[in-house]
Amino acid sequence: MNVKTGLGLLLLAASAGQLLAPRRVFDDPERLFGLPVVPVFVLGAGTTLFTVGVILLGEGVCQRFGAPSLAGMVIDDPVRLPWLLLGGVTAGVVLELSAQWLGRLWFYPYWTPWFYGLIVLPGFAFYWLSIVASYLAAKAVLDAVARPGPRVSITPAVPLLLGALTLLTSLTCTILWYARRGFSLAPTHPVPAAPPFFLIAAALTGAALLAQGLLLRRRLCSPAGAVRHGYWVPGAAVLLASVVLSVVMEILNTAHHHWAYAHFPGPAVAGVPVLVFVAWPVQYLIFLLVPSLVVPGLADLLWRPTPGRDAAGRPGTATAAATAADSAS
Repeated sequence: MNVKTGLGLLLLAASAGQLLAPRRVFDDPERLFGLPVVPVFVLGAGTTLFTVGVILLGEGVCQRFGAPSLAGMVIDDPVRLPWLLLGGVTAGVVLELSAQWLGRLWFYPYWTPWFYGLIVLPGFAFYWLSIVASYLAAKAVLDAVARPGPRVSITPAVPLLLGALTLLTSLTCTILWYARRGFSLAPTHPVPAAPPFFLIAAALTGAALLAQGLLLRRRLCSPAGAVRHGYWVPGAAVLLASVVLSVVMEILNTAHHHWAYAHFPGPAVAGVPVLVFVAWPVQYLIFLLVPSLVVPGLADLLWRPTPGRDAAGRPGTATAAATAADSAS
């Protein structure tokens, strides 16, 4: 275990301190300009510790397996840092606009509208770093044990057209739903009605497919491009990171509900809708695919095998760079 991994685990453990806060702190808190100060501070501190912990743990795992990471990318070229933050904000806006503003699938019960306006963009940029770090850690582990998979022929036009059609259709139907009922932005409180869940799920799926198609069209590395060469690790890493991070985060959130879910159909486990866990990989894909279009060099970092290994995870040479490159097909 290296220093980053140890410190990351320590911060993750410290983030659970929010569970020790008594319920009365959240029931009738003192407010400043409408904002419940103590709950926001307690939950914000816990979330910050957790997010930094995930980032450090991810960086430590990448270091352990000799895999590239976001920190290495920034150290190599510091100018990439603002690009990375821009990529995180862009992905966050896509997710928040679709699932929160239009879908009303969650809200932030302790926030006020003015606080939401201040925190949403930098918050997403910060949160995005932890999503990418967790994915890269899962990818580093899987690259070390991967075996070759079957190659799949994917025409770039298919995800591009399918994604555009799905996104356009779902957004059109959602807008028509609001045209009949009226629209109001509601990020901090529940509302009685929302568009059908499948429309929002289709919009997010369409956005992911569209981004994937654009990556193929621009001959940039992508998960579909990797699959064309028998490299299935990126998809598996998305699933692995989603399962681990979703379980830990959702368990911590059930105590005091820093965010609360609404309008998810189907059963729930420990108060969390089952479909929330199903949707986590879609969140990862949005957070990885969309910035891959925006941030120079990010597609190579996210979708290529660890340098020095081939698509099967075996020690190799320059073939590792070519395995996930769409330009090789």
